[in-house]
Amino acid sequence: MSRQDYATSSDNVNLEESRPSFYAVIPASVRYCKALTPNAKLLYGEITALCSREGYCWAGNKYFSDLYEVDESQIKRWIASLVEQGFIRTESKNVGFKKSRKIYMADENQNVFTKGQKCAYRKNNLNDES
Repeated sequence: MSRQDYATSSDNVNLEESRPSFYAVIPASVRYCKALTPNAKLLYGEITALCSREGYCWAGNKYFSDLYEVDESQIKRWIASLVEQGFIRTESKNVGFKKSRKIYMADENQNVFTKGQKCAYRKNNLNDES
């Protein structure tokens, strides 16, 4: 089953096979956001890890629900809070009778990671002496 199929399917998939093998990035703006729950912050990190492959996160609520062993309604709340705070944006479209969703990092968070998960940095911080 492909990633695209999983994002819209309710079938069970071996999570071990679909988990990314690289690290997640959670910037300070997300870590210290008081409006987010700790689990929403963790979900943000998972989304960044999944975005590094395709430029967007393909995983559906069921994927995250199975991964974190919580109800899909909880995942929906976490994603909604990340959207509300401006950390991610989503695009949804109907494909036949199924709904497909892509999750993107918000524009200001695009530099959180680079292809291949190299260390992220900001150019203006390179010359800081403090």
